[in-house]
Amino acid sequence: MRATEFIVEYKLTAPESELAKKLFRIHDLSHDGIDSLMKKIAFKHRITPKELHKLFVKQFGATPDDWIEERRSLKEGVEEQQDMIHKFTEWACDILKLKDCPKIHFSYDVEEASVGHHTGRYNPATKELWVYMGPKKKTRLTIDILRTVFHELTHVKQHEMDRIPPGSSYPGSPIEREADMMAGKYMKIYGKDHPEIFIE
Repeated sequence: MRATEFIVEYKLTAPESELAKKLFRIHDLSHDGIDSLMKKIAFKHRITPKELHKLFVKQFGATPDDWIEERRSLKEGVEEQQDMIHKFTEWACDILKLKDCPKIHFSYDVEEASVGHHTGRYNPATKELWVYMGPKKKTRLTIDILRTVFHELTHVKQHEMDRIPPGSSYPGSPIEREADMMAGKYMKIYGKDHPEIFIE
């Protein structure tokens, strides 16, 4: 094979994108720590730190310091919310006396939620619970997510009791009304001991 038939393509990472990725990896997020990282990336791309700063602000709409602080806060908030959901799910599984507590898949897929017209669904084949968390930048209120979780867990119980024949799951159907009623009732019970779910 001739050498000309070998094509190697090197995709260069934009300096501002590299900075965004590496901001998540460094431990020192002080002004000096971020400044040191910017100098290394700027040197690598043969630009000045000032030019890198301008590129970053143009691309992400914020200074590196403000951008990473906001992203870290959002990440911590999401992790805390997911922890609350896991604890609630364990409690709800005990209340419903489920044989198996399903795995939860947290989703930020706005399109799937809007096109499918749902904020949660249970897949009996995979025993997985799909829960829509809302857009990444602004998740749904914790209490709304928990209500969805309990609603879907009620369907899990209905499946275990073989009470969901084909075609019985439609808006306003008996099994849907039962799931709504159970979710409303137990959110009030859980909320009495966990007022944080109303404000998170």
